Amino acid sequence: MDEQAKRFRLMSTIPPHSFRPWPLPTATSPVIRLLEEGLSEIPGDQKSELVDEFMRTGLADGTPLIESSAAHPERSIVTFCYRGPGAKLCYLAANRLTDHLDPADTLMRRIDSTDLAYLSVEMPNDWIAGYQFITPPEPLPTAPLHEPFTAHQLRSLSKSIRTDPLARDHLPNKLHPELHSVVALAAAPAVPPVSSAEAWQRTDHAITGPVSESQLPVTIFRHPQAGADAPIVLVLDGEVWLADTILIESLNHAIDAGQIPPVQLVLLHSGGPGDRQLDYACELDESELLLERVADVVEGSLDAPWIIAGSSLGGLYAMLSAVRHRGPVAGAVAQSPSLWWPTDAPMEPVAGRWFTEFADADGASSPVVVQCGLLENTLAGDVLHAREALRSRGELIETPVDLVRGGHDIVWWRRTLPIGLIAQLSRFK
Repeated sequence: MDEQAKRFRLMSTIPPHSFRPWPLPTATSPVIRLLEEGLSEIPGDQKSELVDEFMRTGLADGTPLIESSAAHPERSIVTFCYRGPGAKLCYLAANRLTDHLDPADTLMRRIDSTDLAYLSVEMPNDWIAGYQFITPPEPLPTAPLHEPFTAHQLRSLSKSIRTDPLARDHLPNKLHPELHSVVALAAAPAVPPVSSAEAWQRTDHAITGPVSESQLPVTIFRHPQAGADAPIVLVLDGEVWLADTILIESLNHAIDAGQIPPVQLVLLHSGGPGDRQLDYACELDESELLLERVADVVEGSLDAPWIIAGSSLGGLYAMLSAVRHRGPVAGAVAQSPSLWWPTDAPMEPVAGRWFTEFADADGASSPVVVQCGLLENTLAGDVLHAREALRSRGELIETPVDLVRGGHDIVWWRRTLPIGLIAQLSRFK
């Protein structure tokens, strides 16, 4: 594919955007209200000491501060706190809670005469999200935007991103050196059980991307009891799961427990944002070629059952493969699949190609686990429709964690992908 054709293909894989269709659910924190009342009653030179005491005791369990909602037991008041020189102009960037087309919407409130800023929201008790803070040198736009930030604006904002150092949990961020901070309320999907996978045999290979033509690393982990006909689990964006052992260790735990057979776990690295846009959003012959090239480096072949898993564009590839390549592909797990693809209307998401290909195949698909963040307002509708289409044909495999109170977010993907894969692989016991 020549460079002009690649540029055109890349333009068709830019995700659509839309405003958050519901108002920010701001709330009043009883703890913060008491803090503000206390600060209002003491001299300015004593305020820092009271804030120190709040940070030491009020946030002793980590951040954000989580309080029960007296009016709504099924919800919690969640208060994000930032302390530092950037408190005068600090924004919360929480996955899909923050509206990227209305960035000033999540401006945090600085408490007068202190270096502490906060924002309180009331959320359902099953909410889970990754978040960071943004402390830009200038205020973000106060009027809603009608197009996403430009690359230059994003680079500028990138310099102002801050991790919450007091967060209860942090995760690596493949797009930025600052870690994801994690908020997971009590009823959010739990971290799956794990056990050490040190005995798995690792081999490293590389293939050429069928469209990007980039060299893509392939990391293969083989369970010590996996035979030649063992199921092959192909996971896209494999570099994420190479850095995060939760996937292989949860599969190992399921094998030890007799829930699933021994498998080969194949991690196909993306090569980068541009490469995955080209290789994952692709035509039938290109998706077939990608599978063939991966099969060439795997012990086994397309004769073994393959389960393909991915998120976002990787989820799109997984669902397309379940329709296009029903022979070798025995099933798929798609997390937040990009079912808008392709698009040329960045503010008007429409149903994409998967629906057409599914219909052209007379609704024939390998069984699919389809997971979605309910706060993905540009995506959730199409994903829910796809689930219903698959369910009507008996090709939807359901788990208790398929619909998550979250956004387009690795924070919950990592917790639910193992459950989806175990549901698929249990069919081969």
